[in-house]
Amino acid sequence: MERFFLNPLALAWGALAGGIILLYILKLKRVKVDVSSTLLWEQALADFRANAPWQKLRRNLLMILQIIALILLALALSRPFMFDNFVERGKTIFVIDASASMLARDGSPDRLADALRLADDAVTGFPRGAEGMVVVAGPQSPITLSGFTGNKSTLKKAISRARDYAGGQADLDSAMRFCSSLSERDGGLQVVIFSDGAVEDLSPDSTTDLQIRFFPVGSSADNVAIVGAGARLNPLSGFYELFVAVHNFYGTQQEFSLTLFRNDVDSVSEEVSLRPGQRREIVIDQVPYFPDPLKVEIDIEDTLREDNEAWIVLPQRPRYKVALCSQGDSILLRALMQSLPDIDYFEYDGSSFTQIITADSGESIDDGQPVSTDMDVWVVEGDAPFVADPSDSYLFINSTASPLLPVEAGAEVQKDYQADPPVYLAVVGESVTHPITRIARFNTLNLNSQRRVQLKPYARSIIDTSEGPLVVEGDNNGQRTVYLAFDIYDSNFPVLSAFPLFMMDTITYLGQGSAGSAGNGISAGLTAELLAPVEAVSYRLRMPDGSEETVPLNSRRFAISDTRRTGIYEVSYLDDAGGLISESLLPVSLVNEFESNIAPAQTIRTKNAEEFLASNGTESLGEIRGVQEVMRNREFYPWIIGIVLLLISLEWYLYHTRIF
Repeated sequence: MERFFLNPLALAWGALAGGIILLYILKLKRVKVDVSSTLLWEQALADFRANAPWQKLRRNLLMILQIIALILLALALSRPFMFDNFVERGKTIFVIDASASMLARDGSPDRLADALRLADDAVTGFPRGAEGMVVVAGPQSPITLSGFTGNKSTLKKAISRARDYAGGQADLDSAMRFCSSLSERDGGLQVVIFSDGAVEDLSPDSTTDLQIRFFPVGSSADNVAIVGAGARLNPLSGFYELFVAVHNFYGTQQEFSLTLFRNDVDSVSEEVSLRPGQRREIVIDQVPYFPDPLKVEIDIEDTLREDNEAWIVLPQRPRYKVALCSQGDSILLRALMQSLPDIDYFEYDGSSFTQIITADSGESIDDGQPVSTDMDVWVVEGDAPFVADPSDSYLFINSTASPLLPVEAGAEVQKDYQADPPVYLAVVGESVTHPITRIARFNTLNLNSQRRVQLKPYARSIIDTSEGPLVVEGDNNGQRTVYLAFDIYDSNFPVLSAFPLFMMDTITYLGQGSAGSAGNGISAGLTAELLAPVEAVSYRLRMPDGSEETVPLNSRRFAISDTRRTGIYEVSYLDDAGGLISESLLPVSLVNEFESNIAPAQTIRTKNAEEFLASNGTESLGEIRGVQEVMRNREFYPWIIGIVLLLISLEWYLYHTRIF
C-alpha cells in the first residue's frame, strides 16, 4: 500500500460515505402543529412515507455526488502517487565512480553498492523509447560496459559488472570528455553521475554541452590512511631506511599501532598519535636487506580499510659494468669514473678491454684471465670506437657518427656576444623530475660551444639552451641512450658539483635499462611501466589474488595497466622455450592521499568555470548539485481536490435549483 500512497491511513475517511447513506435512509423528526384544513393531508402522508426509517434506498443523484466527493477527498488526503523516472526520452549515459573511496563502508555495505542500487533503480523506471549506456570512470580512461541500448536487462547486467573495476583513483574528467564527444556526435545526451563527489574538479569545456545529474552517496569522512611508503639504501651504513606517511582525516585525535611485517611475522611496531588532520612521516632505519616483500599496516578500524596497509620491496644494491671509450686523455672523466661507487670500470681502446682497479672494486684482477665484454653501460666521448649491442645502454658525449645516437647531430655553434643576434648558450629549461637531473642543477653551466641537433622520433630533450636541446634522452624499444650536445672540456662542467651527480645518476638510469627493471612501487590503478631483458619473448604475471597470465612481448618496454588490486605483482620473464630468465616484484598499494580523503560532497565543481563561461558569453556555472532521489514521486492530489470542488459545486447547484 505504501508503494502507491504517501498517507494510506487517510483512506479510512472514505468510511464516512456510510454516514451519508444513513442520513438518506433514516426518518426525519417532524414537529406537530395544528392546521386549519385537511386539504394538505395527502401531501403530508406522501412526505411521511418518503421519510420513513429503514425504507428501501432510492437512487438519488445528490447522495451519489456527495459520496463520490467524500471518497475522492479521502483519496486526496492519502496522497496517491506514481513513480516517475528522472530519465527523459532519448539517450542517457550512466557514469559510475568506482574509485577506492567508493569502497568506504558507510553504505549498504559500501558506497559503491549504494551507487549501483541507484543506477539499477534508474534503469527500472526507464521510459519507453529511451536508450542507456553504462560507463565506469576508471583511473586513466573511461571503461564502457555497454553501448546504447533500450534493453533494461542488458543495462542492469552492465551496472552489476562495475564492481569488477573498483579501486584506484577515478578520472571523472576523462569520462565526461568521452560523454561530451558522444554528445557532439549524437546531440542532446543526458549524463547521470553516481559518485561520492570525492573527485577532482572537472574541466568546464567537458560539461557545458551536457545535461548532467549527480546522485551523491556516502556519509562519513572518518579515515586514517597510509598515504606514502618507500625505501632507500643508505650508502654509508649499507642498511635501508623505510619511509611511511600516515594521515588522520578524522575530526578527532587518533591513536593506533603501525607495524612492519616480514613474511607475515611482526618485525617492528610503533605507537602513533595523530591530531585531527595531521600528516606525519615515520622513518624506520637500520633495516637489513630482505628479498621478500615487506608489509606496513596500521591497526585501526575506520571506514576505508584498503589504505590501512602498504607493501614495500627493498631495491637490491645494483652494480653495473661500465666501459669508457675515449680518443683523448680525458683525465677528468677517467678520474671521475674511477671514483664512482657500485661500478666495475673498464676502458676500451677499440679492440680490447682493460679493467681499472678502483677502491670500490674490492679485489685485484688476475691479468691472465680474459675480460668479459658483456657491458651494461658505455660512455662514448666524441666518435671513439665502441661495441654496439642492443642489450646495452649508451652515454654519448658530443658524438656525431653513430646510428645509435638519439639525435641527428649538426654543426657546432660558438658563443658570441657580438653576433647579430648574439649567441649566449644559456640554459633556459631543465626537467627537475627526470632521474638524471633530479639532483644535479645546470643553472651555473658556462658553455663556449654547443652542437645543434635534431631529435629523432623516440627522443626527448631534458635540458635546453637558447640554441636548442643540450641533454637528450632516447628510448628506442627499451634501449636507453643519453646524449650531451657539447664538449665537456669546452665548458666549466667538469669542475661543477653537478658533474659527478649527473654522471652517477645517468649511469644508474642507463644501467637499469640494460638489466631490465620492474620499477618502484606504484599507487593502485596507475599504469606500471616495465622494461624486460633483451632475450625475453614473453612474461608471466601473477596477480595478488593468485591468478596468472602469460603475455607475449612485442618490445622490451611494456606496461601493466590493470593494477586496481593492492598487493604484490610477480613478473617472470621467459625465453622462447618458456624458460625463466629473471623475476621481479612490483608492490602496489593505495597510497593515494586524494582517495583516502573520503569526505563525501553534495556537489561536483568545475574548475575556473566562471572565467571559462564568461569568455564564451554564457552564464556562470560553477558546480553540479547533487539530487537525492532517482525515482521521483509524482502526486495527483491537487487534481483530485479540483474534482471534489467541482462535484460539491454541482451538488449545491442541483440542490438549490430544486431539480431533486
